[in-house]
Parts: sequence; C-alpha cells; structure tokens
Amino acid sequence: MKRGHCGCPPALLLGVARGLAAALALAAGLALAAGLALAPAAHAAHGGAPSVALTEPDYLRWLIDSRQPVVVIDLRPPAEYAAGHLPGARSVPMAELDRRFGEIPTTPMVVLYCRCPIEEAATAYAFLETRGYLNHVVLQEGYDGWTRRRFPIVK
Repeated sequence: MKRGHCGCPPALLLGVARGLAAALALAAGLALAAGLALAPAAHAAHGGAPSVALTEPDYLRWLIDSRQPVVVIDLRPPAEYAAGHLPGARSVPMAELDRRFGEIPTTPMVVLYCRCPIEEAATAYAFLETRGYLNHVVLQEGYDGWTRRRFPIVK
C-alpha cells in the first residue's frame, strides 16, 4: 500500500485535508460575518465625524433575541425614551452622558443609539473612548433604522 511522507495511508491524508479545508472555510465565513456586523464607518478627512464602530440593527436584534450579553444605551431625551425604546435599553441621555457615563458598564459590548445624525452619536462614542471604553459601537441608522424594520419597541 502506498503511503504519504508521514507514513499515513492516502485516504487518511485526504480526509484530514478535507476537514482542514472545511474548518478554514467556516472560519473565513465567521470572520466575514463578524466583519459585516461590526464594520467601522468611513469618514471624511476634513472635519468629518470621528471614526466609530457601527453595528447593524439585524445583528443587534440577533444579540437581544438570543440573549447574548449586550448593554443597549438610549441617548435620546427622557421623553423620547418613555415613548418607546429598544428592548432592555437603559436611558442615559446625550445631555447627561458626561455626568452619567459611570452607569454604563465597560463589559460586555455596549451599543449606543439615538435619533440623531451619526456625527452626534460619534461624539458620544468618542467621549466613551476617552473614558476607557473599548467595546462600544453605534447602532447604524439609530432608532429610526430599528423601527423601519418593525423590530420590537418597549413602552
């Protein structure tokens, strides 16, 4: 019987190679999915918004639905929060962030959202970054993107 360089039968080597190829394909797919879910935004070089990490509403919904550890922070004014917010969201209005950021845990992942231009959300993102937060993202399209998809709202 013909053997490979390591002395193994060719059928065993072929099986190992196929298993390795499948594992690499799975890893590449997972890396792509993670990259799409947490893709950094591109910004203008001249006075544009600070660079922020964004997450898609679909990914956040999956995190919430599958009970993954995530902290959701609503940056809108208290009246807007009371009128309806994302499931499990905590209210820390943008105007109070500098005084109340200590209420936001540093782990697990923190998702910030508001009903404002990305530049305003980017300001909150940058502020938290200066306070040592490394695991925070901004919800792409904010509250409006969530409701446009008809995802659940809590009142």
